[in-house]
Amino acid sequence: MGVDDAIDCRVSSPAAKLGVAMRSTTSVVIHYGDPTPTIELVNKIVDYGGDVVVVANDRMRRPETLDGRAEWIVPGRNLGYAQAFMLAVRGRSTDALVLLNTDIAVPRDTWARCLHALFSDPDVGIVGPVLRHDDGSLQSGAARFSPFRRAPEVLVEPGPRTVECAWVTGAVMFIRREVVDSVGMDGSFFLGGEDADLCVRARRSGWRVLCCGDAPATHHGNRVISGPRWTYYSVRNRVWFTRANFGLGPALLNWVWAASVLPRVALVDILRRGDIMRFRLGLMALSHAWRRKPSAAEGPLPGEPFPARIMNW
Repeated sequence: MGVDDAIDCRVSSPAAKLGVAMRSTTSVVIHYGDPTPTIELVNKIVDYGGDVVVVANDRMRRPETLDGRAEWIVPGRNLGYAQAFMLAVRGRSTDALVLLNTDIAVPRDTWARCLHALFSDPDVGIVGPVLRHDDGSLQSGAARFSPFRRAPEVLVEPGPRTVECAWVTGAVMFIRREVVDSVGMDGSFFLGGEDADLCVRARRSGWRVLCCGDAPATHHGNRVISGPRWTYYSVRNRVWFTRANFGLGPALLNWVWAASVLPRVALVDILRRGDIMRFRLGLMALSHAWRRKPSAAEGPLPGEPFPARIMNW
């Protein structure tokens, strides 16, 4: 089934709404940096029902204005995105697990539709809403991979319907507990690539991945991470992801492609920013890309986040 194959997952009848309400959920918000968007998001979704857990990767103390119903976990170190999620859901017995960036706005109706889609068929394992920018333009939809490099392609408009796809963004993702128990999210990526990796491995295990095109959520910019730091992880993790899931050929193509654009990155850095920080981080990423990727059980490398060696994290 592809993007053109729609699935009716609308929540319309009272029985269907009741079925969604009866599903137990644990929502996990991965926090880093400015606490304001985290507080706004948590204080809204606690009214949707279920447990809400925040993992403070920056080791921040619990904000006083956070709703008392939410749990606040401070890990011993910055665990990255996936490992923090796995820490929060360990031992949970809820039906659905919801993974969220802090800079996301998910309306109640979107929440209900995604939960309904998740349990619309026993083979559905992962569901994501269509993610839009503040201006309504598409940020991430029914994502797929390019033919040769197997590079992620997110600007795939699903239309006003629910469709099957290759993967959905982890910025907001609804996951069956059985998928987390049997497949799990790979924390070794630290930041970036873990969402596509989870979907690929889940699909290979027989689970279906859906994007709800008629259930929009909003991504308020890049409050979580942006700029030079992302350069490192986008380069390194794409090589790691493609080598782990598609083999050496696509991984090599991605490494060569990243190396070919670095001179342009350096030029833009100099002309616009007066430094070459992104270029330096890109070189570090190219070097680290051929290191052995840790297994999911090992989690992130001890030195993460590596960009902190060059710049203040």
